[in-house]
Amino acid sequence: MRDATTSSGVPSPRDPRTPGDGGGRTGDRPALSMVIPCYNEALRLPGTVREIASFCAGFGRPCEVVLVDDGSRDDTRSAILQAARDHDFVRPVLLPRNRGKGAALREGVGTTTGSVVVFFDADLAYPLSTVGAALREIEAGADLVIGARDLGRAADMERQDPPLRRASHAVFAAMVDHYLHLGIPDTQCGFKAFRGPVARALFACLTIDRFAFDVELLTLARAWGLRIGRLPVTPLHREGSTVRLVRDSLEMWRALVRIRRQVRRGRYPSAPPSLDE
Repeated sequence: MRDATTSSGVPSPRDPRTPGDGGGRTGDRPALSMVIPCYNEALRLPGTVREIASFCAGFGRPCEVVLVDDGSRDDTRSAILQAARDHDFVRPVLLPRNRGKGAALREGVGTTTGSVVVFFDADLAYPLSTVGAALREIEAGADLVIGARDLGRAADMERQDPPLRRASHAVFAAMVDHYLHLGIPDTQCGFKAFRGPVARALFACLTIDRFAFDVELLTLARAWGLRIGRLPVTPLHREGSTVRLVRDSLEMWRALVRIRRQVRRGRYPSAPPSLDE
């Protein structure tokens, strides 16, 4: 895997394990893979892993949790390795330098084996019950399910955001619609779920390393004619956001221009590979 390693001394996703708190028998293919990008999350991660362990224990089917250290400057790497020692469902992926959320997820999703792949942030801004709701949408026929903060109660909460943040979100959504015509009001929600083969095929084709990877992913999903479900979600307020409004907005604008240029030049596959595994 380019610029990424699973740590020595901890099991890789395909290593045989004794049965544990992830559910299932030794060698079972996971029904669910959860991928969590981590950057400077050493303090938050132990609590997050405890909540996920409780979820997995009640899930009733085999799970794997891929924790990706995106070149953190704190002790996130050590926290991930400790989680892998404590829980047999944890799979560590360690990036030697910070590359961005898109790159971290691309590496992490590439190691998954689950029938369904979900990603969300380490702050658990979306309750883990959201995973169950997304699974039901996928079982009903969706290829991918994206959190939609513009639906339901989340839209009311967003109106309480500072004016500059609200304006930034509105401008970015308008730019996405102008450049790429996706028809999706909320592309940037940090919760998304996929049929496993769909996730692995999409992420293998992505080129954007940082926050605008969501737009590239949805552009490709639209081009491939995938069935996209939108799930109303309401984020919980968490401290410690790593988004820098002005700098990241400029970077995302440049990424939109790049994505549109690549679309026009035919740089993306016009059809997906086989989505059956």
